[in-house]
Amino acid sequence: MTQNASERPAGLAAWAELSGLVDQVRVLLNRDLQATTGLTLAENLVLCQVAMAPGGRLRMADIAANLTIAKSAVTKTVDRLEERGLLRRERDLADRRTVYAALTPAGEKVFGVAQPAYLDAVERHFAAHLGDAAIRRLYQLSNRIRTSGRSGPQGTATG
Repeated sequence: MTQNASERPAGLAAWAELSGLVDQVRVLLNRDLQATTGLTLAENLVLCQVAMAPGGRLRMADIAANLTIAKSAVTKTVDRLEERGLLRRERDLADRRTVYAALTPAGEKVFGVAQPAYLDAVERHFAAHLGDAAIRRLYQLSNRIRTSGRSGPQGTATG
């Protein structure tokens, strides 16, 4: 026997609604990006991380940490971007175990086209449905939840 939505605890109902919303918007963003730029949402997010990093390069491990995705997912995404000439891998001369993803001139051009398309898609599929005050409040609430699970030395909260 399953519970209907009105019988669920409020926290569970809110989580289910938020999860569904995020999934729905990610699908729409992915579709729009592929149509306008030829990039998947994942490729766009990785390209964005590298393009916005100092010197247009970022350690692969840092990309994974920033996007909270598995290192293997970053590797596969960088593989695809590298095959298209948008990123290249560089080894750290001081520590050969460290690998950077670096933006190529072609990647810089694609980034310049992809970011306005991404911002437009986020606006149309997400922000346009909320007012400025609601966006600020949603940001505050999301940030509170996201940072509450992290702890620094001796269990002190960070962020």
